[in-house]
Amino acid sequence: MAQLAGYTSFHHFRVTSAGPAVAHVEINRPNKLNAFHEAMWLEMGHIFRQLSTDPEVRAVVLSGAGDRAFTAGLDVTAASQDSPLAPGNKGPTDVGRKASFLRRHIDEFQQCIAAIEKCEKRTKHA
Repeated sequence: MAQLAGYTSFHHFRVTSAGPAVAHVEINRPNKLNAFHEAMWLEMGHIFRQLSTDPEVRAVVLSGAGDRAFTAGLDVTAASQDSPLAPGNKGPTDVGRKASFLRRHIDEFQQCIAAIEKCEKRTKHA
């Protein structure tokens, strides 16, 4: 399968052509069971927002690289180290600002995940 033009700059996903007008998005972190960390969910949101408006794509297939798992979900180790609540994080220190910062962070995460649902193309999970 050939890389799709305009989708070659992603580090954690491969976006290829699965056939005429069909994009294949492959989660590409098999050594970690395709577990997600922040950079991955940001990439995924970008990919699906881009696919949603791509006139050359009518359908999307989503799969995970490797033979052990589609995805293990959240990479808990990475999340505990990169979290806005992790010790040493240089975020706001007072409770109100910290809660507001955390709410925006969670909303950004949810919007990236929702990009799959909101994609204007038919999506098939392989």
